[in-house]
Amino acid sequence: MTLPLLDDVKLDGFPVEQLYPGWAPLSRAPVADDFSVVVFTEENTSRQACWWLESENYRASHVLALDPSLRKRLLTAMDPVFWPLASGVLGSPLPDRTGPSCDSLPEIATNELAGSWLEGYAPHTLLLPSGHADSGEALPCPNGRKIGANRITALLAAQRGNGPLIVSSPFTALPLLAQITFQTGPLSVSRFQEADTVFYLIWNDALPALRPSFYYPDAPLLISDDPGGAMIPGLILSWYARHPEHAALIREARAFRAEDFGVGQASGLRPKPSDENSPSPPAAPTPSSLPMEQPASAPPPQASRQGLKSRLKSLFGRL
Repeated sequence: MTLPLLDDVKLDGFPVEQLYPGWAPLSRAPVADDFSVVVFTEENTSRQACWWLESENYRASHVLALDPSLRKRLLTAMDPVFWPLASGVLGSPLPDRTGPSCDSLPEIATNELAGSWLEGYAPHTLLLPSGHADSGEALPCPNGRKIGANRITALLAAQRGNGPLIVSSPFTALPLLAQITFQTGPLSVSRFQEADTVFYLIWNDALPALRPSFYYPDAPLLISDDPGGAMIPGLILSWYARHPEHAALIREARAFRAEDFGVGQASGLRPKPSDENSPSPPAAPTPSSLPMEQPASAPPPQASRQGLKSRLKSLFGRL
């Protein structure tokens, strides 16, 4: 007796009549050409796994485990989805036109495809632990650009709060407001754009003690202490592929304004002071009573726009 969703599937030439205990097929979806994917779930843990099929034949349980010729054919078939994203929104300003999405595919399948595809597109991404930023020295990027002294240290000290997420640009030290923030698995990803430069800060909510990861796709450079840091670029690409609404969200995002730089915003960009130099904080209110609005310091009416930018740049340069 065959199993639901596996009626015509052949494993080593035979029908599939039994699975490991606790596992059951959850969905089956066409991918490209004659490839399809079956997603399984484990009842006790909610873990998921994939079977990659060519026609009705089981070929592998992960894209990377496919025979090289099959993997190349499958990933090449995904070029129309991933190529416009990787050469566009991932590391550059949003293009005027967007390509097709794969929002109908399961998340786990798209994650495998995107990560494997991106390894071929950007195989030489430089992955560094965050300790390289602690020296305070300027950091040359693989693409020839240079990140100024102490700027990565300040960037990785950024803290999330109830207000807008504002950071100091690692390239100009000017303040930037996150364009969009999205969740993929345990990762909270914030996208920043300055002129033609795009970079990301990524927090792992499952590992709150870690500093955020910094990803600069155009370099390509990734600074991360996350045990799964090497997967971050593929997960971001996968999110874009599964969420075609990202284009509208980015187009509607506004740039940094002086009023965003409210009282206390700079504290999220500085390393925390040592405990012995810090007064004991008052008792914290319950989460439901935390204020959502932050007071903003408006510039004097007579101040010129250039003067305000210079003062903000000077402030961030001292962080």
